[in-house]
Parts: sequence; C-alpha cells; structure tokens
Amino acid sequence: MLKTLRLLLITITTLFLPSVHSQNPSPPALNITAITATNGASILECWRLDNFTVSTVPGTVGALSVFFGQASNVSYTVIPPRTNAGLHRAPTAQFVTFLSGLIHVTLPNSTDDAWIIGGKYGLIFAEDTADVSEYGHGTEYPAKGDTIALEVPLAPGTKLNHTVLHAGGCMWEDQTGL
Repeated sequence: MLKTLRLLLITITTLFLPSVHSQNPSPPALNITAITATNGASILECWRLDNFTVSTVPGTVGALSVFFGQASNVSYTVIPPRTNAGLHRAPTAQFVTFLSGLIHVTLPNSTDDAWIIGGKYGLIFAEDTADVSEYGHGTEYPAKGDTIALEVPLAPGTKLNHTVLHAGGCMWEDQTGL
C-alpha cells in the first residue's frame, strides 16, 4: 500500500508540477557545492556554473544544457550502505554526480559541513587535491542502501568557469528551480 501511494505521488508530481522550461523565460544557472581549498585547508563553497543553453544536439534538441569541459575518464562507483570513507583529498579536480544515496561531507578543522542527496541535486565538484589541501575532507554515506556515484575528472589543464555565490555548501534554496 505504501509503495503504491509513493508511486502515485511521484507520478502526480512528475505530471503536474511545472518544469524549469515553463517556469523560467531565460535559462537558469546551475549551482553546485564545491570542495576546494585555501591556505592548505579544504573549504566548502556554493558555486554558480555557466548558464544553461538550449541544446541543438540531435536527441536533446530543446533541452537545457551546460558544457563543463573535457573529461579525462569516467568511473561508476557503488558505495556500500553506511560507509565512512574517512579523510581524503580529491585525486584530481572532478565532478561527482551522486545518482542515489545520502552523502555527508565534513571538514577536519571546521564545523562547516554539507549534506548531498543523490539524484537531481546530487552534483558536486571536488578539487581539494594533495597540492592544495593538507588533510582534505571527510565523507560518510549514512543511507541504508547503496550510494551510486559517477566520477568525472576534468582533463588535465581544464579550468571550470564559475562564480562563488557564498562560503559553505549550497543550500536547498540555492539549487531548487531546476
């Protein structure tokens, strides 16, 4: 019964809520949480990436699209439930798209943290690599189910165009509207 009600709610939401296409006369920007570094310490920031454009690529004509730059490789990762990945640094500047799960990002010398919910708003950018961050950041995956992540490192030398909206990870209101 609960499963049926949940499916009904998802269907109603999908069918009747307006999309970003109908809500915004001009394409919106994409805001994401970034894990970066300053003075040897990892920090969280809310970044605004380049504005969306309207795609002219066959198969996605008319869809909103943002080009991030060249990627060096792509990995699909299945993280077991309730995993604590501990402190680590990003291996390279990379996008991580969490397709599912719940992610808690912490900083070792700060009370600042970010919660990421896998799915539509599950995109982050991590660039607190060993050359810029002494300790990195902590990551926990507290959900009961697997967390699925798609890791997309930028090609060497690629810089991501962005504007810093504020210190700390993006809040819900920074991301809603897409």
